[in-house]
Amino acid sequence: MQTCYNRCSDYFLLQDGAAPTLDDARELFSDVPPEKSAHNQAVLGWKGPGGLYAIAAILRDYPRDGTWYLGFMIVDAAQRGRGVGRSIYSTVESWAAARGATEIRLAVLEANEAAERFWRSLGFIEYRRVGPDTFKMRSHRRIELSRRLSGPVGPKLRFWPC
Repeated sequence: MQTCYNRCSDYFLLQDGAAPTLDDARELFSDVPPEKSAHNQAVLGWKGPGGLYAIAAILRDYPRDGTWYLGFMIVDAAQRGRGVGRSIYSTVESWAAARGATEIRLAVLEANEAAERFWRSLGFIEYRRVGPDTFKMRSHRRIELSRRLSGPVGPKLRFWPC
């Protein structure tokens, strides 16, 4: 997992102003709101011949029943721009819908314009802006986006629980 984080260091440099650490990777498994437990979150990984190339973490029934919060999704920089992120999201959405999700929410950093364009291209709409919040050495406002589930958005990729 740390190797994938290192290959996605551009994201961590943007968000935190620092390269990812092993503690960042470990924290993914326990970083949930106080009213939820780590058991309410699924951390999913996608791997190929070169190892793990994408990770997603989704929190079930947050902030309310039926709404699932995609708190984290990264894709190896070498895989970007080829439809991999779209396929991964489609898999996550279908997986969540099969378990009762009717809406997916997420937040994107205002500074991450490429990510905002990506999520909006998948039909996510803005419902509010929050922050600024501090991430290690940087502070960001976040754009919270939402998408009502209506079915698959593309081809599926197999994943492995991390």
